[in-house]
Amino acid sequence: MWGILNTGILLAGIAGATSNSNNTVNNSKLQTWWHDSGEITISPVQPDSVRQSHLYSVQVSNSVDQTYYDSFTYQTIPRNGQGNILIPNDLTSTTTAGDGITIEAAIGMTMSWTSFLYSADVWVKVHRLDGFSIESDTFVIRPTNLNLTTSVAGGDLFIQVPYSERGSKFSVEFNDNLYDFRDGCSNPTCSYVQDTSASGPYYVDEYDDSMPLMGVEPLDSLLIFASPFEDESLIPDETSDDALVVPEGRISGLNTTEARIVIFKPGVYYATATDYLNLSSTVDWLYFAPGSYVKGAVEFHTTSALIQATGHGVLSGEQYVYQADPTYGFQNHNVDASPLRMWKGTVPNGQKTTWVVNGPTVNSPPFNSMDFYGDTSAFSVACTDYKQVGGYFGQTDGMQAYPGSVFQDIFYHTNDDTIKIYHSDVTVSNVVVQKGSTAPIIQFGWAARNISNIRVSDINIIHSRWNSNGSNPGIIGSNNLYDPSTASTSATNTSTADTYSSASNIVFSNIRSEGISGPLMRIYALENLHNITISNVWVEEFGSCDGYENIGISESFMPAMTDGNGDNITVEGFIIEDFMVGDKKVTLDTASTVGNLYWNPDFDVTIQ
Repeated sequence: MWGILNTGILLAGIAGATSNSNNTVNNSKLQTWWHDSGEITISPVQPDSVRQSHLYSVQVSNSVDQTYYDSFTYQTIPRNGQGNILIPNDLTSTTTAGDGITIEAAIGMTMSWTSFLYSADVWVKVHRLDGFSIESDTFVIRPTNLNLTTSVAGGDLFIQVPYSERGSKFSVEFNDNLYDFRDGCSNPTCSYVQDTSASGPYYVDEYDDSMPLMGVEPLDSLLIFASPFEDESLIPDETSDDALVVPEGRISGLNTTEARIVIFKPGVYYATATDYLNLSSTVDWLYFAPGSYVKGAVEFHTTSALIQATGHGVLSGEQYVYQADPTYGFQNHNVDASPLRMWKGTVPNGQKTTWVVNGPTVNSPPFNSMDFYGDTSAFSVACTDYKQVGGYFGQTDGMQAYPGSVFQDIFYHTNDDTIKIYHSDVTVSNVVVQKGSTAPIIQFGWAARNISNIRVSDINIIHSRWNSNGSNPGIIGSNNLYDPSTASTSATNTSTADTYSSASNIVFSNIRSEGISGPLMRIYALENLHNITISNVWVEEFGSCDGYENIGISESFMPAMTDGNGDNITVEGFIIEDFMVGDKKVTLDTASTVGNLYWNPDFDVTIQ
């Protein structure tokens, strides 16, 4: 940590500094990178270009020599400038069919991010390209409990980021750049409305009291990802006989290569909107070097017991249409099984397989983020320092935690289930979440399960918003039975449980939800619940949308559930402890009035 004197010297020396392109650094303390092909546009960028932030530039310094180095500031936008299209590269093939994006494109929403590697404390300098002069009372950093040291000078913001072996992931937000998401009616059945674009969807001339506030987010998000340097064991030797260094530009030949390791060095690579990284069976390691930007999606075909995806580059789905389906000419296809995942693979029967993921940033997934098939009972994921941005499309979820998986130090921007705990012996910790309107943040429903020994902790929700009960709101959720034949659930059907299955010994702890929040939980118990603990949760405030069937969006519930024969599931040892809403602790007496908590009275639920 730097002392006050050194801090003052540094800030005084760089107050007048300007951003010079490609002034980067790569030493033992700090590594930043740049792309000369950056484009500032709201249209699709060229295949060999990268979308660059129109509003922010970022520089980083790790010493008192008054040198600030450029850190390329990427940007992602809803639909990637293509519009709501069905056919790849055909901007005229528009549709009004839903893709999970409501008003985000119409209001001009964007998300910028920058990444760098560090091994010592750094200062991050944020400059507004629109001429806005940053003052000490014009910004906030989320999660707010990071309590980072900040200063302003010359109209720029300086943020001290102490070194941590777990890195740091945070949002920088400005008061003049916040957007109020309002619902179209005062009961939880409507979509958002907007008064920005008269030609856009859900336009209203002006807001009124019947349009409640459901969330406040930056119109132009800025995310900072500070990562520790990569462990040498996670960096392949590019001179190895079994390594392929991919040439920049159009990606080809990965389906026929005999290499085991595929390396993307700094640069821009693309598979096009009608292709993807369909890897040969010999490939079990993808390395995305810092400064690499790979447009495509990945499918492994290896039978190796160890699969790896490492490095601090970017894997971007920006060229694809929503639900792009390789079996359907990469056109939009509204089915579950065959559209692209950003990560996909098949696990051999009877083989214990581990997938190690460290460092990548995934941008703009066109559908579900990750699914593996085959014998997943013996498949686990070890995922660290993973980031997902641009999760605007519907069904852009988080990665699935297969049995024995460990996820830690994650940033998720999602528009579907975020932390998916469908299997036993799973640990998830230190996750920052910015959440769209679909599905809960933590999900263990959709089907009856036999799961146990799950720990989810240290979850910081910096933004969340739900516009209707139909979007399955909630911090913790177990959604009702999913019917693949209709791609839907029946939320009112309470006879879908399996009384022979159970979820047990699950702990959700240290969860913070900033701003307006959805309910603590909505649990359709599709199996017996035993020894479930929800501990140390803070919700800043609940929204006000209510009135429909007397169930508002902020209300938690856990109704009675039966199987098809009418036999009841049991809930035993369900504990909610140290649950705070604002500065009020929820007790048994205030469970409904402060905590908005409702459950079947036959369940064994304790509030303490």
